[in-house]
Amino acid sequence: MVESGLLIDDSFQRSIVAKLDRLYQELLDYKPEPPATPKKSPIDAVLKLFGKGAANNSHSKAEDSILTNAPRGLYIYGDVGTGKTTTMDLFYETVPTSNKRRIHFHAFMLDIHARINAFKRTHSLSEDPIPTIARELASTAHVLCFDEFQVTDIADAMVLRRLTTELFRNNVVIVTTSNRHPDELYKNGIQRESFLPCIKMLKQQCQVVSLDSGTDYRKIARETESVYFSPINADTNKVLHALFVLASDNVPAETDRQLSFLGRSLNVPLAANGVAKFSFSQLCKDAHGSADYIELARHFHTLILTDVPRMDISDRNEARRFITLIDALYESHSVLIMSSEASIYQLFSASSGANAFETQSMLSADPASGSLTGYAGEEEVFAFQRAVSRLVEMSSKNWIIRSRNQALAQNALRQERNSEQQRSRNVHG
Repeated sequence: MVESGLLIDDSFQRSIVAKLDRLYQELLDYKPEPPATPKKSPIDAVLKLFGKGAANNSHSKAEDSILTNAPRGLYIYGDVGTGKTTTMDLFYETVPTSNKRRIHFHAFMLDIHARINAFKRTHSLSEDPIPTIARELASTAHVLCFDEFQVTDIADAMVLRRLTTELFRNNVVIVTTSNRHPDELYKNGIQRESFLPCIKMLKQQCQVVSLDSGTDYRKIARETESVYFSPINADTNKVLHALFVLASDNVPAETDRQLSFLGRSLNVPLAANGVAKFSFSQLCKDAHGSADYIELARHFHTLILTDVPRMDISDRNEARRFITLIDALYESHSVLIMSSEASIYQLFSASSGANAFETQSMLSADPASGSLTGYAGEEEVFAFQRAVSRLVEMSSKNWIIRSRNQALAQNALRQERNSEQQRSRNVHG
């Protein structure tokens, strides 16, 4: 997954993936037992739902005695942008069952309240809707994955107090992300003491783990004003991964997508929401031509190109393909995000082993000096000059703002507004 670009090599994320793999292995042979029909206790059902009365006082005996054959789930918490959702989504996509559901927690609670209201319209007020709703949920998904578990109001808190118990009683496995440790949920909320059984149940039925690498990848992506990064190292790879997530608006990525055209096929190693990611080797060392690059630019508004090396006379074919790729992206007003061994001004050198040269030296290079003119001819010298000039233009904020990538355009506009505000403060400060 790291090699494909879906994940970055982060030791903290690796530790979470190891725990999710443990759960994955346990789910391979898991066959949830059908839940026992609960004993009906209509008295005080309404009070029980809202955590009041005798039902509230007797919760411990009923809720602390859950017997389940379900594997223990996972509660992943940590700061924003550290990869919690990415790792959970990876687990969800690979978990070996069709009886699973992945949903944002806010949307889940809206669904639960709608189910409660529907139940009340067809049942007497003395009947408790929560056991029925939990059984309905368990019948379609015995693995529930929640993104951003949070509790902010008393209505959710009181429903969750009962719902978590009933879900676990129905042998449901829960994997969830949150920005808060379970003990911090609904902190200082009204009647929080009535919510404490929910916290206890979550800690009992889920392994609580922290994912806090200290690196907010989303913040890195939002705040960087560059689209070209060098040299090539672990930090550069992390920034490019974060920019892929930002540019694709956090849409899950797919690997090995096939583009078919003109009787040809082009494999896209990683793609999501109009964003494609290739290595330089995949696009410029393999035998591709202008038709491939034009088709790529037609399907994707953003290209992330990694590991672009310095090029000299021994890389003549690769350099020509790179120039052709730049032309196709430029003509379609695509966004190029790139990691390279050197800056864009130093990507092309005159001959094998020679020092890199900058754009201005290209036109004035003397054939006797071993420059590109000596082996490529004036047309290719001009092509290299044009490629670098276009790369400079394509790195501008104005280019990004006018691009087809709305996520990057909006982020660039936000950066521009922040810069203007900072300049204004400096002038008047």
